[in-house]
Amino acid sequence: MTDPRPTESTSLPADMGKFNLFTSLKTEMMLNLAVLGTAALSLAALNVVVLESIIGTRNGAIYLGLLFIADIVLFVAFGAYKIQGLVLDPLDEIVETTEAIANGDLSRRAPKGKNREFARLSRSVNRMTARILEEQAQRTHLEKVASVGRLAAGVAHEIGNPLGAINGYAHLLQGTVGASGEAADALAGIARESDRIDRIVRGMLEYARPRRRTSGAIDVSAVAQRAAGMLRDQGALRGVTLHETFGEGLPPLSGDRHEMEQVFVNLLLNAVDALDGKGDIFFVTQCVPFAEIFGPARRADDPRGVNMVREQSARLRAWLNTVGEPTRVMKIIVADNGPGVPVTDSERVFDPFYTTKDPNKGTGLGLAIVSRIIESMGGTIWVRTAREGGAAFMIYFPVTEGGATETTGPVAPSA
Repeated sequence: MTDPRPTESTSLPADMGKFNLFTSLKTEMMLNLAVLGTAALSLAALNVVVLESIIGTRNGAIYLGLLFIADIVLFVAFGAYKIQGLVLDPLDEIVETTEAIANGDLSRRAPKGKNREFARLSRSVNRMTARILEEQAQRTHLEKVASVGRLAAGVAHEIGNPLGAINGYAHLLQGTVGASGEAADALAGIARESDRIDRIVRGMLEYARPRRRTSGAIDVSAVAQRAAGMLRDQGALRGVTLHETFGEGLPPLSGDRHEMEQVFVNLLLNAVDALDGKGDIFFVTQCVPFAEIFGPARRADDPRGVNMVREQSARLRAWLNTVGEPTRVMKIIVADNGPGVPVTDSERVFDPFYTTKDPNKGTGLGLAIVSRIIESMGGTIWVRTAREGGAAFMIYFPVTEGGATETTGPVAPSA
C-alpha cells in the first residue's frame, strides 16, 4: 500500500544542472593568460634571435625598438579582445536588460551567459524579473478581491430584503394554489431558485464579512478528525476512500475552531465533487522543518535516488516574504486522484465567483472564503498537481520557536 501522504510531483527542470556545464570565468581568464604568456615567451625568443642578427647594423636599435613596440601592441590588443568578449560584452548585455526592466519592459530577459558566473548573473536577473511579475499579479489579485468584497457586501444587502419578500410570497401562494398544477410547479421553481440566490447572497456576506483573529488554541488534527467524521456521518463521503494521516502532538493553531472546521469541510467536499463521488482523498496534518518545504520530496516506498522536485508557488513565495523563515511549518494537505486543477487556473480557483462546477453545484465562493480564512490566521493556501494526478491543496502555517503557530501581519477589516 502506498504512503497516503501526497508530495509535490513535478518533473526535474530542464535546465537543472545546466550551469555546471559552463566554464567558469576564472578558468577562461587563466587559459587566456596562459596563451598570452606563451605568446610573450615566443616573441621574446624571437627577439633574441633577431637581436643577434641586427645588433651590429646601422639601424639595429630602431628595428629592435619597433619589434618591442609590436610585441606590446599585439599583447595588449589580444588581451583587450579577450576581456571585451569575456567580460565587457556580456556585462553590457545584462546592463542593457536591467535598464529596460527598470524602464518597465518586464518582458525582457537577460541572455544566457557564456561562462558560469555570467550564467548565474543572468539567471538571478531573470528570477528577479519573474518575482516582480508575480508580485504585480498578487497585488492585482488583492485589489480585485478587495473590490469584489466591497461589491459583494453592497449587493448582498441590497438583494437580501427583496429576495426574502419574494420567497415569502412564493410560500404563501403555494399554500393557496395547492400541490399540483402548472402554477404549483412554477411557484416551486420560484422558491427553489430563490433559495439558491439566498445561498449565493449568504456566501457573499460570508466572504465580505470582516475577519478578526482570536486567541483560541486549535488542535488542528482534532478539528480535522471532527470535520471528516461529520461528513462521513452525513454520507457525503460515501463512495470515496478517505486516507487520513493526522499528526499527534502538533502545536496549537491560534484562530477560530469553527472557521478551521469550515475550511476542512469545504476542501473535502470540493474533493468529493472533483471525484464525482468515486476515488481517493488524502487528508494529512503534520509539522515539518522549514527546510523540508523546499527540499526534495520523497516517500517511504520511493526507489533510492529518486527525488521529486518541489514546485514553487507564487502564493507560497509571497507568504514567505511576510513570515521570513520560521523554525517549522505546520502543513495540511487535502488531495485527491481526480482530474486535477490546470496550472492556468491554480490562482483563479481562489477568486470569488470562479468555479468549474455546474451552475447548480457551486457558487464559486467556497475556495475564496477558505483562502480568506487561512490568510486571516497568518497562513497560506495554494494548489498543485498531486502525485496521484489530482489536485493537492496545500496549507502552511508558521511555527515559532516555542512551538505555537505564529500569526503575522494585520487583517484587513474587509475584503
